[in-house]
Amino acid sequence: MEINEILDKLDSSINELLKNEKDILTRGLNELNLNGHLVKYLTPLFMDYVVDPEYNGDKLKENDRKALDIARSKMKDIGIKPNEENNYQITPDIIIHTRNINEDNLVVIEVKKDSNSKKRKEFDLLKLEHMTIDYMGNHYNYKLGVALIFGTKKNVGLYNIKYFQNGIPSKRENLH
Repeated sequence: MEINEILDKLDSSINELLKNEKDILTRGLNELNLNGHLVKYLTPLFMDYVVDPEYNGDKLKENDRKALDIARSKMKDIGIKPNEENNYQITPDIIIHTRNINEDNLVVIEVKKDSNSKKRKEFDLLKLEHMTIDYMGNHYNYKLGVALIFGTKKNVGLYNIKYFQNGIPSKRENLH
């Protein structure tokens, strides 16, 4: 699937969410609920893929769980204490993929509300960087990583979106 088609489908889903689920954002309700509704709008647009919320499976790992190797310095830079192994189990908010293989990972999406802490938002960006590139043994290689930050309460209807491709933050117009 071409990147422009992915972006159009993502835009359409976000617009449907903002139109139909405004109450969730106005009230600042749980992020998991918000993600569930976004999955509902993404699914019919990506019929050749599975749109999975909170999916942490990885058939290539011995324990069948997604994990990333992240350098200690990068964790310290965002204010998170590194662990001994520099390996972090992850559960992406939403992924669009073919299950049980890593050769067809299309999109990984991390969603936050504007009220989330800066540290949590920065950790999401770090995860997206690592999930879109083969780096330090990470092997997910999603075609596109997306960080969505939705405005809540008085900021309802506003959102910020950041893209990652090949481990690099990219402007929409530079995606290929």
